[in-house]
Amino acid sequence: MNIISWNIRGLGRPAKRFLVKNFLSLHFADVCCLQESKLEDISQAKWREIGGQRLNQLLFCPARGSAGGIIIGWNDACLTGHLVKAGEFSLTVDFCYTSNQFRWRCTSVYGPTVRSRKSEFWAELQGCAANSNIP
Repeated sequence: MNIISWNIRGLGRPAKRFLVKNFLSLHFADVCCLQESKLEDISQAKWREIGGQRLNQLLFCPARGSAGGIIIGWNDACLTGHLVKAGEFSLTVDFCYTSNQFRWRCTSVYGPTVRSRKSEFWAELQGCAANSNIP
């Protein structure tokens, strides 16, 4: 299982989407967590430009203006994924391997840059693991 987490600093330009797609393909990513997408919405066509054929599923938290944005993409040939929580600073997905039914939880985080919002950020992260008995 290959998991890639990357602060990509924006996916607005086609050249950047091409670069990310090639990197994910070259490293045979099964799951990717992309932070700071700076995208308010992601169509299936735009996701194919990023995730290619292999990473054919996604969940995302939209950017607010030109800041933030989190994407978790995965290959549904080896994993099923279900949204647990989409917050302002995080995105949590429960995954299950299709081969052996092993379940695990993935949280991708993009924290605030403003110190005054740190307590909100930590409170949100505490909620990501609440009521879970899976790794």
